[in-house]
Amino acid sequence: MKKSMKLLLVLIAIVLLAGCNNSKPEVKDNNTATTVLPVVKDSEPIIVEERSISPPNLETEQGVREYLVGEWVCEMEYMSNIVANMTIHENLDVELSFYDSFTNKLVADYEGDIVFRRMYRDEEDAPDIISLELNKEPYIECDYYFFHRTIYDGKRAMSLFFAGLENSAFDIFTGDNGLEYTMGEVVFEQVTGEVTKAKLRKNDKFYAVFWGHGVHYESIWMDDVEWTPREEHYNPNYPVPMIVHENEEKESVLYNVDQDNKFDILGDDMFKGEIYYVETDEKGIIVELISASRKMFLEESSEEYLSEIEEMIYFIIEDIDEIQENLADGMSILFTGETTTIDGEECFEVALGTDHDEVFVREIHYAVNISTEQVYEYNVLNDVWEEK
Repeated sequence: MKKSMKLLLVLIAIVLLAGCNNSKPEVKDNNTATTVLPVVKDSEPIIVEERSISPPNLETEQGVREYLVGEWVCEMEYMSNIVANMTIHENLDVELSFYDSFTNKLVADYEGDIVFRRMYRDEEDAPDIISLELNKEPYIECDYYFFHRTIYDGKRAMSLFFAGLENSAFDIFTGDNGLEYTMGEVVFEQVTGEVTKAKLRKNDKFYAVFWGHGVHYESIWMDDVEWTPREEHYNPNYPVPMIVHENEEKESVLYNVDQDNKFDILGDDMFKGEIYYVETDEKGIIVELISASRKMFLEESSEEYLSEIEEMIYFIIEDIDEIQENLADGMSILFTGETTTIDGEECFEVALGTDHDEVFVREIHYAVNISTEQVYEYNVLNDVWEEK
């Protein structure tokens, strides 16, 4: 009996031990609970596909068609808060809308198509006129000269010059619905991703067309050109901006501006498409910038001023016998506009000598104070100016 009881107890113990081996208690550690987050990688740069440096061949009608297709935007900086959006489709259908950038409200919208025309070109040549035929009065047909301007900052810039006698759809920029004032030129831009290959011009002086500011207005996009001033009554077939300068490679370069003189260089409002005179240092940084028209005005004013000064000086020295005798003996007089300071007064220098065409040999130096009409002669031995 006792043996039977022992055997039963052994069997029970075996069963209990087997159950313990198959059962694993659940352990909860509230202090070490961990949430696994997805790995966040650094943002990868956006890759913009670089397009061909040059636009399509604009010497053909097909090239002009390919060039125009896309979405174009026109913002008249410093002139109007109206912005124009123009979408041109492959079949040359066009959608043109204007909205107020302040209120973000639509001002006007049109639909229509583009028709190519030729004013000064043959039928087999590329068109020089783009006619916008819109669906609303009074802009049923508006003619514009088409002109590719440049590539800059991943964008194309083109100008449309008003070429007709009828109303222009772009007069809305001025708020004028009459014919008293018509927008002669509007500049549209299209984002294309095109990248220019032009290089900085270093330690150089040249003319260039301004197209936009860089980041923080510390740099500017400039397209260098060969520019020649035109006569006041110059009357070409095409609008002057289309032919006033030569520019085979229509590509702009981003130039940094001398930071020490940034406000002097960029202090005035700059308008897209305007020509400027530029000077750069050995690093290609702009150290001087002035509107080409302003520069020409100052130079012409300076020449006119010096011409008047020269006449006054000749009048004053007529009373100096020594000078008149030397001139009578065959010596020549040279006036360059150079000045010197004598007794705190600015005087203009005049030289007598021999003119050998290619070189002028200065022999006697004079200075004239046009305010007091005092004439001085330079004493070379004593290095002083002496009154005559």
